[in-house]
Amino acid sequence: MMLTLQQVLDRGLDVRTLEYWIARRLLRPVAYGHGVPRQWPPDELHVADLMRRLTAAGFTAEAAARVARNHLEGRPLVPLGDGLALAIDTDLPAETGERCG
Repeated sequence: MMLTLQQVLDRGLDVRTLEYWIARRLLRPVAYGHGVPRQWPPDELHVADLMRRLTAAGFTAEAAARVARNHLEGRPLVPLGDGLALAIDTDLPAETGERCG
């Protein structure tokens, strides 16, 4: 599924958070600079969307970026620590209204 930047923002990511993630180099738009519009490759929008979901679940932005990039690279099982891994299943609805635990 192709996402637009507006769709990612409409899912609950605010512009200030987006700017912070760009400044921290957690997100990488193609063109960035004064007077230059940003270009958002579809993969980068997927990273932003997954980061939004992970940070909402309690992950730090840095950890969310690592997990999202691992997923993007085809590694849906991300090691988090000794004997602990996170499985990403993007076929699940983005917002189920249910929480684990």
